[in-house]
Amino acid sequence: MTEVFRPSNRGSVMRESEMEITRPSVRDTTMDNNLYSFQHQHTSDSGMDSQRSYRPTEMVIPVQPLTQPEKSSSYKGRFRVWPGILLLIVIVLGSTALITVQARRARQQAQQRYSDYQLAALGKRSIDGNNGQLDVADDGQINNPVTYTTQTCAQLDYQSKNGLLYYIGPDGKENPISIKGTNWFGMETGNAVPFGLWTNDVNGTTAYEVADFLSRNKFNAVRLPVCITSILNNTAPRTGLVNVAMNRALDITNYMTTLKSIIKALAYRNIGVLISMHTLTAMESGGNWYDEKLGISKDDFLKSVGILTKNLCSATYWNVMGLDLKNEPHTTTWSDFADGSAIIAAKMHDGCPNWLAFVEGVNSVHKINIGGKVFSYYDWWGGGLQGVKTKPVNLAKANKLVYAPHYYDSAVSPQAYLLDDDGNELDDATLLARVQATSYDMFGYINENKSAAVVLGEFAGLYTADKFPKFTIRRTTDFLIQTMLTESYAGGFMWSLNPESAYQYNPNPGTYHEGLLELDWL
Repeated sequence: MTEVFRPSNRGSVMRESEMEITRPSVRDTTMDNNLYSFQHQHTSDSGMDSQRSYRPTEMVIPVQPLTQPEKSSSYKGRFRVWPGILLLIVIVLGSTALITVQARRARQQAQQRYSDYQLAALGKRSIDGNNGQLDVADDGQINNPVTYTTQTCAQLDYQSKNGLLYYIGPDGKENPISIKGTNWFGMETGNAVPFGLWTNDVNGTTAYEVADFLSRNKFNAVRLPVCITSILNNTAPRTGLVNVAMNRALDITNYMTTLKSIIKALAYRNIGVLISMHTLTAMESGGNWYDEKLGISKDDFLKSVGILTKNLCSATYWNVMGLDLKNEPHTTTWSDFADGSAIIAAKMHDGCPNWLAFVEGVNSVHKINIGGKVFSYYDWWGGGLQGVKTKPVNLAKANKLVYAPHYYDSAVSPQAYLLDDDGNELDDATLLARVQATSYDMFGYINENKSAAVVLGEFAGLYTADKFPKFTIRRTTDFLIQTMLTESYAGGFMWSLNPESAYQYNPNPGTYHEGLLELDWL
């Protein structure tokens, strides 16, 4: 390599820092294969001492020849910092695991809060603060199913004979039934829905809780009063009387869907249903099974029966036992009503031969001798079946007749035989004897024959609210139940589940309320 030093214009010797270095295009360099060497040649126009030393300006590094072909995969970057990558992986995996654990914990906490909320909400609508089994839906709601599953796949055939009720399944076996029932009213009114389903923070409950309460307390049947006009018009329930969010399985689109939903809710707890043809209109009960003045003809009534059988006579509604053909026919005679009952039952059996026909009594004044004392008494509405002695109801279909009288107490009317001549309360033995004698005279003799079954369609009334000093109202009910058990009745439906039930005497005239449930339905 040649370095050329050029003097400056000032004619003096240039300092090393002022040198201009130029390089020829071809380097003058030789290299020993085994040694690194530096060669320098210097010339100077100023005659500088050749002994002066200069720093080297270029280094030549030998390159060994390739021993194998090069590949692009051999070049992977300048540095590989494996510990850093591993640390990053550990951090990512650790963070992921921590996030997963925290997310799972948060989800469990959220589920627990939701479960606690559901249990608290359940406590507000649970009757008497208790529950049977807890049914948890897919969305976590407790005892609020979206649908009620059908509890059986076969329709039952209900029969009445030997003074008892039976149901016959597909195997043909006769299974006796003893009715422990209650009435649940509301559908016979203008509201067109059973009362109590408005659950909120203050009162009310749900269909699920009603059925659960009845099942826990060994009730096996419910009498549902209905309205003839509402059946014919398929009247929708009054809005606001059902908490639809808490009664998700109820379809309250119209009258028939509501009735079907209630029947399914009761079937879910294996509770039977007796449909009572209760009122002709939402405002008038009607004293007979038809009344042209109220706009209900015989054909109208029979049409309503056909609507019920068409919609409810199937395995889905296996728990429908039959129809109470007309509630409290108090303006007609027994002869006329016995004939009318046969007509109504024939229409029912045309559409549903599996159902039973429940027939109530009429009412009129009678005389009775109890212990040597003659009393004049009048039948409780629906209770007078004395006419069966001379004219029993004659149905075309055998083993389908049930007599369903009513019997009440002093809360409904202070009958003379329930007190002494001065209006004072009776002792237990005397009161029991009078209850036995009057109930036998009205309908008990039928049960003695052990042919068609006798099931009380309504009885009881006030009980814990009895203000008689010796609890005459309560004792009357107790003695009636004692009579039913002693004489082997097929059962009865107490009046009623509803706390809105009103009575007129206690013992003074007034308005008094009591039902199987408290006033808040809980």
